[in-house]
Amino acid sequence: MPTRNSWRHARALVLFVLTSVACAACDGATSNNIEPAVKIATPTVPAEAPPVVAPSTATTPVRAAAPTAPGPIIADPPGVDFGVVEPGAKVSATIKLVNPLDVPVKIKLAKPSCTCTTVDVTGKTIPARGSIEMPMALKTSNSVGKRSASIDLVFEGVAQLLSVRIDAETAYAVRANPPFIDALAAERMTGSIELVASDGVAFRVLTVNGRAAQNADGSAMLAAERHTVLYDFNALPTRPVPPFLIVETDHPKCPLLDLRVRHETTKISPALAFAEFRGNMGLLAAKGSSEYEILIKHAGDARISLVSSLNPAARIELLEQTADGDSLLVRFRLTDVALPQGMFLFPCRFTSGQKSADFWLYGSIR
Repeated sequence: MPTRNSWRHARALVLFVLTSVACAACDGATSNNIEPAVKIATPTVPAEAPPVVAPSTATTPVRAAAPTAPGPIIADPPGVDFGVVEPGAKVSATIKLVNPLDVPVKIKLAKPSCTCTTVDVTGKTIPARGSIEMPMALKTSNSVGKRSASIDLVFEGVAQLLSVRIDAETAYAVRANPPFIDALAAERMTGSIELVASDGVAFRVLTVNGRAAQNADGSAMLAAERHTVLYDFNALPTRPVPPFLIVETDHPKCPLLDLRVRHETTKISPALAFAEFRGNMGLLAAKGSSEYEILIKHAGDARISLVSSLNPAARIELLEQTADGDSLLVRFRLTDVALPQGMFLFPCRFTSGQKSADFWLYGSIR
C-alpha cells in the first residue's frame, strides 16, 4: 500500500511534466498571421572587420561600430570613424548600401542628425541584389573635442530604419596636459601645464594669458616638441579669473589654443544651447577680420536677431543662419576696430527673441 509520501512524490512528478509541456508549447509558438512588408530570404550579414587603429588624418576613415535597426538593407561599413582631425576641417567618406532582396528598394528619406552633416541619396534606388554608394561629409567643430553625427535612412516598402554613424575627434597640433586648469583652491591659482606637439614639430610658447611664457625650470624658451610652462592668475591685472586660459605658440598649425579654467567665477550657463562655449578666431592682422560658425542645439523655430560685441574695440556682424528643424548653424564675422596687439579674450552676445546668451571669442592681433 502506497505511503503518504509516495503519493506526494507522484503528484509532484505529474505537475512537473505538465508544466514542462506547457512551457515548451509557449516557447515554440509562432505567429503565422503577420506578413513582412517585403517577403525576403534571411540575408547573410557580412562579418565584422577586425578593429582598425584610428588614423591621425581625415584622409583614411576607418570602419566604426554603429547600431542599426534590424532589416534587410545593410550599410557597409556600418559607420565611419575619421579619428583625429583639425578643428573646422571638412571630412568625407563613401560607404555602400547593400540590398540583398530580389526587388529594388527606393530610399524614401536620408536625414542627417545636424546641419554639420551632408548626404544626398534621397530618391535613389538600390538595385535588386545590388548596392549603391553613399557619399557623406562632416564639418567638424571649430573647437576641440569629440563629435558624432548620424544619418537615418527610411526605405519604401521596407519596414526598417537604418542609422549610419559618423565620428571624429578634433584636436590642435599642440595639446595641453592637463586639458583644463583647476583653480578652485587658492593654492592652485598658480601652477604649470605641459604642452606637447602631437605631430613632432618643434615650437616655442609665446604667451600664456597674454604674458610672456616662462618655462617651469627657468630655462630659456627654445624650440622643442614639449614644454612645461607656468601660469599665474594672481598676476592678472583685472578680475575675475577668465573662463579660459589662452596660450600662443609659433607652431605653424596651432598659433592659439585654450584651456578651460575651473573657478567659482567661471561658471558658464548660457540661455542658448551652444554646442561649444568659445570660439578660436585665430590670427588677425590689425583692422583685419575673421569669420566663425557656431551650432546652437535644440533651437526649434528660434532665430538669431542680433550678434553684438561686448568689447567696443571689436565689431561683430551676423552673416547667415541655417536651420535643420532642430539645430541652428550661425555664421558671423569679427572685425578689429581698435584691439591692441597680442592676445584678446572677450564675449559677444547672441540675441534670440527674449533670450540672450554670451559666447566667448579669443584670438591674437599680430
